[in-house]
Parts: sequence; C-alpha cells; structure tokens
Amino acid sequence: MRNLIVLFLLSFLSLNSFGQELNKYFAQGHFNTTDQALIKSVEQSIKEQPGIWMVRIDPTNGNVLVFTTELPFWTKEEFVMLFGMHSELLNCPFIGIVRQDDFKAFPFDDCE
Repeated sequence: MRNLIVLFLLSFLSLNSFGQELNKYFAQGHFNTTDQALIKSVEQSIKEQPGIWMVRIDPTNGNVLVFTTELPFWTKEEFVMLFGMHSELLNCPFIGIVRQDDFKAFPFDDCE
C-alpha cells in the first residue's frame, strides 16, 4: 500500500511539473545615466543574479538588454528590481519571451 501511495505521488508531481512551461525571457530598457562606473557596477550586479544568462548596458546610449535562463515566469517588476536603488534610472522596461516576442527597436521613442 505504501508503495502505491509513493508511486501515485511521484506520478502526480511529474505530471504537475510538465504543466509548468519554462521560457527564456529577454528584457529591454533605457538606463538613463552617463556615469560609466555606475553602468559597469549595475551590469556586474545584474550578472550575478540567479536566472540571468546575459546582460548588456551600452555605455554610449544606455540601452539595456538582458536574457534569462529558462524560468517559469518573469515580470517587468522583477526586471526593474534588478537595478536596485538605481531602478528610478531605468526607463521603458519591456519584457518578452525569446523566439516568441519581437525585440523593440532602440532607441525607444514610444515608451509605454
């Protein structure tokens, strides 16, 4: 009987994990500063966060591009929180799913 219960629980858990789709996300935005040291510091801090695969902040124009590892979800709020106390310098945050959503063209003229 105990083996049957364990088998049932394992089956349920494996079916439940299949229902949760993992995606790679990308995020774009504009980091409104020309302070090169701040840009490098924030970029390094974001790189060290779990779930982040790649981050680039262009020091010449502040364009931000971040890619995640595979995650069940990723929100605009989570993206903004990556910038910590400098989040007020991030304009036009945009989240998309890799190979599903289109990248926005830089610079962001139509910030939502």
